[in-house]
Amino acid sequence: MKHPLNFLYDYVFPTFILPNALIPEYAILNYMNSQYSTEHTDNCFTDPNATNVSTSVFNNKLGWMWPNSIRHSGGNIMSPLYTEEIIEINEQPLYFGRKIYPKYVYPISITPFLDEFACSNLRPGNKLNGEYFWKHMSLQALEDAQQGRALIFIDYGQENFIEKETYESLNHAIKLSGIPKEQIVLAFNTLNGRELYESWFSPEEQRLTVCNWPHVMGESSRFYATNPSRRLTVEQFLATEDTKRKNHFLFKIRNNRHHRIALLYKLVSDNLLDKGDWSCLTKLEFNEATTDYYSKIYQFEFDIEAVKTICNLTPHVLQSEPAIRHESVSAWTDDNTKPHIDSYFYICTETFVHGEHKSLTEKVFKPIANFQPFLFVAYPGALALLRRLGFRTFSPFIDESYDDEPDEGNRLNMIYKEITKLCAMTTDEIHAWYWSMKDIMIHNHNHLITMYKNNPPGRDLINYLKKGTGYEL
Repeated sequence: MKHPLNFLYDYVFPTFILPNALIPEYAILNYMNSQYSTEHTDNCFTDPNATNVSTSVFNNKLGWMWPNSIRHSGGNIMSPLYTEEIIEINEQPLYFGRKIYPKYVYPISITPFLDEFACSNLRPGNKLNGEYFWKHMSLQALEDAQQGRALIFIDYGQENFIEKETYESLNHAIKLSGIPKEQIVLAFNTLNGRELYESWFSPEEQRLTVCNWPHVMGESSRFYATNPSRRLTVEQFLATEDTKRKNHFLFKIRNNRHHRIALLYKLVSDNLLDKGDWSCLTKLEFNEATTDYYSKIYQFEFDIEAVKTICNLTPHVLQSEPAIRHESVSAWTDDNTKPHIDSYFYICTETFVHGEHKSLTEKVFKPIANFQPFLFVAYPGALALLRRLGFRTFSPFIDESYDDEPDEGNRLNMIYKEITKLCAMTTDEIHAWYWSMKDIMIHNHNHLITMYKNNPPGRDLINYLKKGTGYEL
C-alpha cells in the first residue's frame, strides 16, 4: 500500500507548478510564460534551459547560473523509485490544499548550488544577496511552518557535500525565520550527513533536521535493473572470456575537477594514456600556476610539454563515442557498453575527494554494472563504505590500502602507483588478472541491480515526511 503525502505550492499556473521559494523576478518570467504557452510540462521556465533568457532579461544579476530553487519534474522525491511502490504524492495549490489537509509538506527543490540558496556565497552586485529563501515563501506558508502545520522539505538529492560554513549560513537564515527545526528537513545524497551536522552543531545551534538520503545509489540500482540494454548482462560478460581487450583501462572525465585533471596530466607525462581509452569533455587551457599547484598537492612530476599537448587535444572523446559531447552526458545517459568490453579496469573519480561526508554517486556504479574492477579516487573510507553496503572490493588483486590514507595527495599517489603496476602488465597477464575476479564482479553486478528492491533508500526520509504531516508510522 502506498502512503499518501500532500505537497502544496504557492503558485500553480495553467501548464506547470512554480517552484516554491523562488525569487520574484523568476516568478514574473513564469507568469508571462504561462500567458503564451499551452503545452503542459513537469518543468517550468526557470529550469537550466531558460538560463540564457533570464540572463538577457535581468543582466545576470540574480545570482550565478541558476535560480535558488527549481522544480524540474517535481524534484528527486518524484522519482519512480519512490512513487511506483512506496508513496503517492498529492499536489495542490496552497490556498485550496491547506483547507483540506491539516498538515502538509512544502517542498523546495534546490539547484546544485546550495550556497546560493543559503545566501553564503555572496557576489557583489547580485540582487540575490541577502535574500534568504524563506523571504520568497508566501506569508501563509511561512506562518504554517512557524506554527507546525507545514513541513518544509528541502530536496537536495543529487549533491553529496555540504561545507560547515554553508550550514552556518543556513542556520542563521532559519533562525531569523522563526521556523522550528523540526519543521524543516534537508535531505541530500549522503550516508552520514545527519551525524556530521549533529557533531558540528550543538542541539541549541541546530536549526533544521538533516536526513541521510542515498538517492543516487537507489536511482543507479533502479536504472540498471530496469534498463538491461544500458548495461552488460552476466551472459554477455561471460561470453567475452576468451576475447583479449585492447585497452588496459577506461578513464572518463566530464567536468575538470582538480584530482581528475592532475591524474590525466600524470598519465600523459608518463606515456600511459595510450594504454587506455579516455575522455575529457571540457576544453583544457594550459596554466602554469595551476599545473604547479597540481604537482605540489598530489606529489606528481609533470612533463610540461606533454601537458600542453594534451590540453590542445581536448575536448577528447572515447574511441567508440565520437559524437559524445559534454552537454549530452548526465548521470544515467550511458547507452554504450563497448568501452567497458574493450577495457580491463576502470579509473573512477568521485565528485569530491576531501571532507568527512560519506556518499556515493552514479560514477562508481558504472563499472559495477558493467563488470569492471576499479580504482576509486574518492574520500578516505569509500571502499569500506561499499563493503558495508554489501559490495565486494578487489583486494588482494589491487592494493586497496589507499582507502585508509587520510591525506588527499598521498591517497591519489597511492592509487596512481596501482595504475602504473597494472599498466605494466602484458595483455595476457592483465587478462588473467581480470578473470581471476570473475566471481567478485558478478556478485557486485547482481547486488547492484537488486538492492533498490531489497533495501530501498529513502525510507528514513519518507517516514519523517509522513510523521511531519500527521501520519502514524
